[in-house]
Amino acid sequence: MAEIYATPLYPTNGYEQGSQPLALSVRQAKKVYGSRDSVAHALDGVSFDVAQGEFVSIMGPSGSGKTTLLNCVSTIDRVTSGQILVDGKDITAMSKRSLSKFRRDELGFIFQDFNLLDTLNGMENIALALTIKHVAPSQVTTRVHNIAAALGVADVLKRYPSQMSGGQKQRVAAARAIVGDPKLILADEPTGALDSRAAAVLLETLEMMNQTMGATIMMVTHDSYAASFTNRVLFIKDGRLFNEIRRGAMSREEFFARIMEVVSFLGGEVGHVA
Repeated sequence: MAEIYATPLYPTNGYEQGSQPLALSVRQAKKVYGSRDSVAHALDGVSFDVAQGEFVSIMGPSGSGKTTLLNCVSTIDRVTSGQILVDGKDITAMSKRSLSKFRRDELGFIFQDFNLLDTLNGMENIALALTIKHVAPSQVTTRVHNIAAALGVADVLKRYPSQMSGGQKQRVAAARAIVGDPKLILADEPTGALDSRAAAVLLETLEMMNQTMGATIMMVTHDSYAASFTNRVLFIKDGRLFNEIRRGAMSREEFFARIMEVVSFLGGEVGHVA
Protein backbone atom coordinates (compact mmCIF):
# COMPACT_ATOMS: atom_id res chain seq x y z
CA MET A 1 0.00 0.00 0.00
CA ALA A 2 2.75 2.43 0.93
CA GLU A 3 4.51 1.84 -2.38
CA ILE A 4 1.39 2.69 -4.34
CA TYR A 5 0.37 5.86 -2.54
CA ALA A 6 3.50 7.18 -0.85
CA THR A 7 3.85 9.88 -3.52
CA PRO A 8 0.60 11.71 -4.32
CA LEU A 9 -0.14 12.29 -7.99
CA TYR A 10 -0.72 15.78 -9.38
CA PRO A 11 -1.40 15.07 -13.06
CA THR A 12 -0.84 17.92 -15.50
CA ASN A 13 -2.33 15.81 -18.26
CA GLY A 14 -4.92 13.37 -16.93
CA TYR A 15 -5.31 11.58 -20.26
CA GLU A 16 -2.78 10.08 -22.62
CA GLN A 17 -1.56 12.56 -25.20
CA GLY A 18 -2.89 11.99 -28.69
CA SER A 19 -5.57 9.47 -27.77
CA GLN A 20 -8.66 11.71 -27.92
CA PRO A 21 -9.44 15.43 -28.28
CA LEU A 22 -10.02 17.11 -24.94
CA ALA A 23 -13.48 18.04 -23.68
CA LEU A 24 -12.12 19.65 -20.50
CA SER A 25 -8.71 20.97 -19.52
CA VAL A 26 -8.08 22.38 -16.04
CA ARG A 27 -4.74 24.17 -15.62
CA GLN A 28 -3.33 25.18 -12.23
CA ALA A 29 -6.77 26.16 -10.96
CA LYS A 30 -6.76 27.98 -7.65
CA LYS A 31 -9.72 29.23 -5.64
CA VAL A 32 -9.02 31.32 -2.57
CA TYR A 33 -11.60 32.52 -0.06
CA GLY A 34 -11.19 35.03 2.73
CA SER A 35 -9.05 38.08 3.41
CA ARG A 36 -5.32 38.57 3.90
CA ASP A 37 -5.52 37.61 7.57
CA SER A 38 -7.63 34.50 7.01
CA VAL A 39 -7.17 32.77 3.67
CA ALA A 40 -8.60 29.37 2.70
CA HIS A 41 -7.37 27.59 -0.43
CA ALA A 42 -10.38 25.62 -1.66
CA LEU A 43 -8.41 24.71 -4.80
CA ASP A 44 -4.63 24.82 -4.77
CA GLY A 45 -3.20 24.35 -8.23
CA VAL A 46 -5.44 21.62 -9.66
CA SER A 47 -4.57 20.37 -13.18
CA PHE A 48 -6.15 17.55 -15.18
CA ASP A 49 -7.75 16.75 -18.55
CA VAL A 50 -10.91 14.93 -19.55
CA ALA A 51 -10.98 13.50 -23.06
CA GLN A 52 -14.03 13.58 -25.29
CA GLY A 53 -16.11 10.51 -24.58
CA GLU A 54 -14.61 9.90 -21.15
CA PHE A 55 -16.59 9.23 -17.95
CA VAL A 56 -14.65 10.60 -14.97
CA SER A 57 -15.55 10.77 -11.30
CA ILE A 58 -14.16 13.18 -8.70
CA MET A 59 -13.96 11.87 -5.14
CA GLY A 60 -12.75 13.33 -1.86
CA PRO A 61 -13.72 13.92 1.76
CA SER A 62 -15.97 16.78 2.82
CA GLY A 63 -14.16 20.08 2.41
CA SER A 64 -11.65 18.62 -0.05
CA GLY A 65 -12.55 21.06 -2.83
CA LYS A 66 -14.48 18.74 -5.14
CA THR A 67 -17.67 20.83 -5.02
CA THR A 68 -15.69 24.03 -5.56
CA LEU A 69 -14.06 22.40 -8.57
CA LEU A 70 -17.45 21.41 -9.99
CA ASN A 71 -18.79 24.93 -9.43
CA CYS A 72 -15.84 26.45 -11.28
CA VAL A 73 -16.10 24.05 -14.22
CA SER A 74 -19.87 24.63 -14.40
CA THR A 75 -19.27 28.44 -14.49
CA ILE A 76 -21.31 28.92 -11.30
CA ASP A 77 -18.12 30.21 -9.67
CA ARG A 78 -14.81 31.56 -10.97
CA VAL A 79 -11.30 30.44 -10.17
CA THR A 80 -9.00 32.95 -8.50
CA SER A 81 -6.25 32.01 -10.94
CA GLY A 82 -5.53 29.36 -13.54
CA GLN A 83 -7.47 28.29 -16.62
CA ILE A 84 -10.42 26.05 -17.39
CA LEU A 85 -11.04 25.17 -21.03
CA VAL A 86 -14.15 23.36 -22.23
CA ASP A 87 -13.94 22.15 -25.82
CA GLY A 88 -10.98 24.47 -26.24
CA LYS A 89 -12.83 27.57 -25.00
CA ASP A 90 -11.32 29.36 -22.00
CA ILE A 91 -14.29 29.93 -19.70
CA THR A 92 -12.14 31.84 -17.21
CA ALA A 93 -11.81 34.65 -19.76
CA MET A 94 -15.49 34.93 -20.70
CA SER A 95 -17.85 37.75 -19.77
CA LYS A 96 -20.99 37.04 -17.73
CA ARG A 97 -23.13 37.28 -20.86
CA SER A 98 -20.89 34.89 -22.76
CA LEU A 99 -20.86 32.48 -19.82
CA SER A 100 -24.66 32.43 -19.73
CA LYS A 101 -24.82 31.45 -23.40
CA PHE A 102 -21.99 28.98 -23.00
CA ARG A 103 -23.68 27.29 -20.03
CA ARG A 104 -26.92 27.00 -22.02
CA ASP A 105 -25.36 25.65 -25.20
CA GLU A 106 -22.33 23.61 -24.13
CA LEU A 107 -23.06 22.12 -20.69
CA GLY A 108 -25.56 19.59 -19.37
CA PHE A 109 -26.38 19.23 -15.67
CA ILE A 110 -27.64 16.40 -13.47
CA PHE A 111 -28.30 17.39 -9.86
CA GLN A 112 -28.87 15.36 -6.71
CA ASP A 113 -32.30 16.93 -6.19
CA PHE A 114 -33.34 16.45 -9.87
CA ASN A 115 -34.24 20.15 -10.44
CA LEU A 116 -37.29 19.24 -12.51
CA LEU A 117 -40.06 21.82 -12.78
CA ASP A 118 -43.14 20.56 -10.91
CA THR A 119 -45.55 22.34 -13.26
CA LEU A 120 -44.15 20.61 -16.36
CA ASN A 121 -44.57 16.96 -17.30
CA GLY A 122 -41.69 14.72 -18.32
CA MET A 123 -41.93 15.64 -21.98
CA GLU A 124 -41.92 19.37 -21.20
CA ASN A 125 -39.05 19.10 -18.70
CA ILE A 126 -36.83 17.38 -21.26
CA ALA A 127 -37.96 19.66 -24.09
CA LEU A 128 -37.08 22.74 -22.02
CA ALA A 129 -33.38 22.15 -22.71
CA LEU A 130 -34.11 22.39 -26.45
CA THR A 131 -36.61 25.23 -26.24
CA ILE A 132 -34.16 27.59 -24.54
CA LYS A 133 -31.68 26.80 -27.32
CA HIS A 134 -34.33 27.81 -29.90
CA VAL A 135 -34.47 24.38 -31.54
CA ALA A 136 -37.24 24.21 -34.15
CA PRO A 137 -40.49 22.87 -32.63
CA SER A 138 -40.71 20.25 -35.38
CA GLN A 139 -37.45 18.72 -34.12
CA VAL A 140 -38.15 18.96 -30.38
CA THR A 141 -40.78 16.21 -30.18
CA THR A 142 -38.71 13.74 -32.19
CA ARG A 143 -35.55 14.37 -30.20
CA VAL A 144 -37.32 14.11 -26.84
CA HIS A 145 -39.06 10.86 -27.75
CA ASN A 146 -35.81 9.37 -29.06
CA ILE A 147 -33.81 10.18 -25.94
CA ALA A 148 -36.64 9.16 -23.63
CA ALA A 149 -36.84 5.77 -25.34
CA ALA A 150 -33.08 5.30 -25.10
CA LEU A 151 -33.05 6.10 -21.36
CA GLY A 152 -36.16 4.10 -20.52
CA VAL A 153 -38.50 6.93 -19.55
CA ALA A 154 -40.84 7.01 -22.56
CA ASP A 155 -43.67 5.79 -20.34
CA VAL A 156 -43.44 8.78 -17.95
CA LEU A 157 -43.38 11.61 -20.50
CA LYS A 158 -46.99 12.56 -19.68
CA ARG A 159 -46.47 12.35 -15.92
CA TYR A 160 -45.56 15.25 -13.66
CA PRO A 161 -42.60 14.92 -11.27
CA SER A 162 -44.95 14.29 -8.33
CA GLN A 163 -46.18 11.19 -10.19
CA MET A 164 -42.68 9.78 -10.79
CA SER A 165 -40.40 7.69 -8.61
CA GLY A 166 -37.01 9.08 -7.61
CA GLY A 167 -35.27 6.93 -10.20
CA GLN A 168 -37.64 8.06 -12.94
CA LYS A 169 -37.08 11.71 -12.02
CA GLN A 170 -33.32 11.28 -12.19
CA ARG A 171 -33.46 9.53 -15.57
CA VAL A 172 -35.71 12.32 -16.90
CA ALA A 173 -33.10 14.75 -15.59
CA ALA A 174 -30.41 12.73 -17.38
CA ALA A 175 -32.46 12.88 -20.60
CA ARG A 176 -32.76 16.64 -20.22
CA ALA A 177 -29.00 16.89 -19.71
CA ILE A 178 -28.06 15.00 -22.89
CA VAL A 179 -30.88 15.91 -25.29
CA GLY A 180 -29.18 19.18 -26.27
CA ASP A 181 -25.95 17.35 -27.21
CA PRO A 182 -23.70 19.26 -24.77
CA LYS A 183 -19.91 19.11 -24.90
CA LEU A 184 -19.76 18.12 -21.23
CA ILE A 185 -22.28 16.72 -18.73
CA LEU A 186 -21.68 17.58 -15.07
CA ALA A 187 -23.29 15.34 -12.47
CA ASP A 188 -23.37 16.48 -8.84
CA GLU A 189 -23.94 13.51 -6.47
CA PRO A 190 -26.62 12.19 -8.85
CA THR A 191 -27.35 9.09 -6.74
CA GLY A 192 -27.45 10.91 -3.40
CA ALA A 193 -31.25 11.04 -3.14
CA LEU A 194 -31.91 7.54 -4.54
CA ASP A 195 -32.25 4.11 -2.95
CA SER A 196 -29.72 1.45 -3.96
CA ARG A 197 -31.86 -0.06 -6.74
CA ALA A 198 -32.71 3.29 -8.33
CA ALA A 199 -29.07 4.39 -7.97
CA ALA A 200 -27.88 1.28 -9.83
CA VAL A 201 -30.36 1.92 -12.66
CA LEU A 202 -29.23 5.55 -12.96
CA LEU A 203 -25.56 4.59 -12.98
CA GLU A 204 -26.20 2.02 -15.70
CA THR A 205 -28.02 4.77 -17.60
CA LEU A 206 -25.05 7.14 -17.30
CA GLU A 207 -22.71 4.34 -18.35
CA MET A 208 -24.88 3.70 -21.40
CA MET A 209 -24.99 7.42 -22.24
CA ASN A 210 -21.21 7.40 -22.18
CA GLN A 211 -20.61 4.14 -24.06
CA THR A 212 -23.33 4.22 -26.72
CA MET A 213 -24.10 7.93 -27.08
CA GLY A 214 -20.56 9.23 -26.65
CA ALA A 215 -21.47 11.56 -23.77
CA THR A 216 -18.56 13.09 -21.86
CA ILE A 217 -19.42 13.04 -18.17
CA MET A 218 -17.68 14.40 -15.06
CA MET A 219 -19.38 13.21 -11.88
CA VAL A 220 -18.69 14.38 -8.34
CA THR A 221 -19.51 11.67 -5.83
CA HIS A 222 -18.62 10.41 -2.37
CA ASP A 223 -19.85 6.90 -3.24
CA SER A 224 -17.22 4.34 -4.30
CA TYR A 225 -19.92 2.18 -5.87
CA ALA A 226 -21.01 5.06 -8.12
CA ALA A 227 -17.39 5.84 -9.00
CA SER A 228 -16.83 2.22 -10.09
CA PHE A 229 -19.09 2.82 -13.11
CA THR A 230 -16.69 5.45 -14.51
CA ASN A 231 -13.51 5.10 -16.58
CA ARG A 232 -11.27 7.01 -14.19
CA VAL A 233 -11.38 8.33 -10.64
CA LEU A 234 -9.59 11.49 -9.53
CA PHE A 235 -9.15 11.86 -5.77
CA ILE A 236 -8.93 15.37 -4.38
CA LYS A 237 -7.74 16.25 -0.87
CA ASP A 238 -7.05 19.63 0.70
CA GLY A 239 -7.64 21.36 -2.62
CA ARG A 240 -5.12 19.26 -4.55
CA LEU A 241 -5.26 16.16 -6.71
CA PHE A 242 -4.08 13.34 -4.48
CA ASN A 243 -4.26 10.33 -6.77
CA GLU A 244 -6.05 8.81 -9.73
CA ILE A 245 -7.08 5.32 -10.82
CA ARG A 246 -7.90 4.24 -14.36
CA ARG A 247 -10.23 1.31 -14.88
CA GLY A 248 -8.57 0.00 -18.02
CA ALA A 249 -9.28 -3.71 -18.44
CA MET A 250 -10.43 -4.18 -14.85
CA SER A 251 -13.92 -5.48 -14.16
CA ARG A 252 -16.21 -3.13 -12.27
CA GLU A 253 -15.77 -5.29 -9.16
CA GLU A 254 -11.97 -5.06 -9.41
CA PHE A 255 -12.17 -1.33 -10.02
CA PHE A 256 -14.43 -0.90 -6.98
CA ALA A 257 -11.87 -2.76 -4.84
CA ARG A 258 -9.08 -0.47 -6.05
CA ILE A 259 -11.17 2.60 -5.31
CA MET A 260 -11.83 1.32 -1.81
CA GLU A 261 -8.07 0.89 -1.26
CA VAL A 262 -7.52 4.58 -1.89
CA VAL A 263 -10.55 5.49 0.21
CA SER A 264 -9.09 3.47 3.08
CA PHE A 265 -5.76 5.25 2.64
CA LEU A 266 -7.59 8.56 2.85
CA GLY A 267 -9.01 7.47 6.19
CA GLY A 268 -12.40 6.25 5.02
CA GLU A 269 -13.73 9.81 4.71
CA VAL A 270 -15.39 8.85 1.44
CA GLY A 271 -16.87 5.50 0.71
CA HIS A 272 -19.74 3.29 -0.35
CA VAL A 273 -23.25 4.40 0.44
CA ALA A 274 -25.76 1.59 0.04
